[in-house]
Amino acid sequence: MRRIVTAALLFLGTVSLADAGAQLYSLYQRGLYAQGCDFGYRFFTPNKRNEAFVSLVGFSCLKADQIDRLAPVIPALHATPESRANSAYFSMLLMQKKLLAQALYDNKPLNGLKFPTSSHPLSRVFDFYLRDSKPAEAVKEYADPQDPRRFYKLYTAENNGRKSIAIDEYYDRILTFHHVY
Repeated sequence: MRRIVTAALLFLGTVSLADAGAQLYSLYQRGLYAQGCDFGYRFFTPNKRNEAFVSLVGFSCLKADQIDRLAPVIPALHATPESRANSAYFSMLLMQKKLLAQALYDNKPLNGLKFPTSSHPLSRVFDFYLRDSKPAEAVKEYADPQDPRRFYKLYTAENNGRKSIAIDEYYDRILTFHHVY
């Protein structure tokens, strides 16, 4: 009897692990990125060799503005060209976030740094900051040269007692997104 129960539990566990990818994909498709990030973390260890699953966890966390949760995702992506590209992308964003925080809190100059860029708001603001750090301003405002109706504000913030950086995105002077990293 004990063997039957153990076998049934193992079978149910295997079914739920196989279904984890489909559930994560469903959460992502419905735009439930924070839930997808949390779900992916719950099932990360048994799926860490499934690079499609791990990439989707990474993109869910990224879309949910939970960039720090990319740290375990990055080394798990290494087997295919696509997963290595995702790992490099996640690494770049995490590094840009850390460098911006160090610059804003510790007055660490970022002169002369060259980084790849992306369309992610954090990456765009990082590029703007490298061009003009606006040292005299506590809240740094950057107009988007590609879209004059869009601009960003970069500033420090405390989030649950942790020092963070915040980026506000505006379109026609209307706040459209508030990111805290």
